[in-house]
Amino acid sequence: MMICIAEMPSYTYAVKGKKLLSSKNIRCSIIRNEKTSSGSCGYMLNIDENCEKALSLLDKSGISYKKITDGGAL
Repeated sequence: MMICIAEMPSYTYAVKGKKLLSSKNIRCSIIRNEKTSSGSCGYMLNIDENCEKALSLLDKSGISYKKITDGGAL
């Protein structure tokens, strides 16, 4: 399955992002990343579908994310 990953600046933003995307029927999950980059809290959103729409919704809602990785596989 192709996914995109958004590193979140805090666990709170990860939860807000998941709630927002789930309310729009976009599948995602919060996962913990032990190898964090600078400015990341170590939590990420794995977005399972429609990455462009999901990221647009996060932007419009003021939910910050640090880095996007496309094409990962779970």
